[in-house]
Amino acid sequence: MSEVPRDATLYACLYQPAFAHSASADAAARQAPTAEAKAGHVQRLSTTDHRPPTTDHLVSIAAEFSPRYEQHRADLVSVDVRGLSRLFGTPKNIGAEMRREAASRGVRVHVAIAPTRMAALVLALSRPGLTVVAAGGVADALAPVPLSVLEQLHEDAQGAGARGTQARLQTDDARAAIAALKRWGLRTLGELAALPAADLSARLGRGGRVWQAVARGEDTRPLVPMQADERFEGRLELEWPIDGVEPLSFVLTRLLEPLSLRLERRDRGAAVLHVTLGLVTKEQHHCRLELPSPLREVRALRTLALLDCEAHPPSAAIDTVSVSIEPTPGRILQHALFARPHPTPEQLSTLLARLGAVMGQERVGAPAVLDSFRPGTFAMTPFALEHSAASAGQTPARSGPHDSTDPESRLTAHSVSALRRCRQPIPARVAADPRHRPLRVTSDRRGFAGGSVMTCAGPWRTSGAWWEHDGQAGPWSRDEWDVALTDGAVYRIFRDRVTAGWFIDGVVD
Repeated sequence: MSEVPRDATLYACLYQPAFAHSASADAAARQAPTAEAKAGHVQRLSTTDHRPPTTDHLVSIAAEFSPRYEQHRADLVSVDVRGLSRLFGTPKNIGAEMRREAASRGVRVHVAIAPTRMAALVLALSRPGLTVVAAGGVADALAPVPLSVLEQLHEDAQGAGARGTQARLQTDDARAAIAALKRWGLRTLGELAALPAADLSARLGRGGRVWQAVARGEDTRPLVPMQADERFEGRLELEWPIDGVEPLSFVLTRLLEPLSLRLERRDRGAAVLHVTLGLVTKEQHHCRLELPSPLREVRALRTLALLDCEAHPPSAAIDTVSVSIEPTPGRILQHALFARPHPTPEQLSTLLARLGAVMGQERVGAPAVLDSFRPGTFAMTPFALEHSAASAGQTPARSGPHDSTDPESRLTAHSVSALRRCRQPIPARVAADPRHRPLRVTSDRRGFAGGSVMTCAGPWRTSGAWWEHDGQAGPWSRDEWDVALTDGAVYRIFRDRVTAGWFIDGVVD
């Protein structure tokens, strides 16, 4: 294989054995099987570094030769080396240069070069040193390879996208299929490649075709080049300290404009925005903003950062400004033809930030019911982020009579009475008998008529939090009544047993 066409595909694979000894040490141990040599061999085994191979070594070696490389495991990397013949000549010279580069870094590797990526992977795992296969010799080179090499390739053959439970299921299926092949009496990849493809697929399913493709050196998927993690950061040191939001606005615009352009080119959006202000007192003021939707508009990001600085102003003048963005895939919007347009994520994020600056962050959010028997208790929680809710895969639960498709059940559901709770209980004047049974209910609040009690039901006593003594979160105890008045209104009222006051809690429709 002295010459390779320029357009011919050519792949190299680097494999670093996990626990490899030096060749000289192994040879010395085989030539001198004495007690001293055995003791020395045991000592060498005990002092050998058994740590797993590091990822940086093989990746850095591959990056020296081509930007198109893929890391399969920590000890296995494949490289697209087409076109390197102009620099190094024959494929044998390319492999020798790779081994020389690895030796200079103190790494012992197996190098295999073949026309297909799968053939190079198999040969690198099964043969030490340098192996070069010509375009027409893939089948002959793979034929004597033991069948056990498939156990090291099942993850790459099935695909690189499996994670968690799916990966474990694929591993179990691969081991079961390989065990079945061994029970059939197969020992080498050449014997597996010679089987009829239709019969093999009928007995082992799709996995059987995949293993046969590996045995024949055929690529089951293309090489997926690795991409270095790109950092979206910017830093600016000021000649003179600044104090105030207006000068900070110009600095943030200067930092965010190039970051926004890079995000747009990568089809990314900002999920989290970090702003670090270096103060003249050598302290740092940190600002972290979790955005409800991926953003990359400079004006929106700058406004959000400035609003947070207004709500939490730094304690001194600013002399350095640093901006860091955690990227996320950009959003894809599909607008409906007959639906009204919704506010853009930029407008929504700015609105929430302005409301938080005016009202306070603890007063902006989505209400959530607390695990408490206290009537009307709730807490404000942050709005769910678009990129986190989609990854969680949560779906709303269906429950209640309104989910039924039976017309009779829907009619029954709409026929029941509803209680409209008052967000703040309305003070009322209640005339009651000695047993605190309501006789007449009146209120000064407009829209709430009063009258004598025709019928009533109760009391229902509830109490709790007797161990707390801090304001509104302290103990509570109340007697609730449902009363029907002479004016036709039906109220739910209660008597606060702590203050002895009466209140209207809701109206029954």
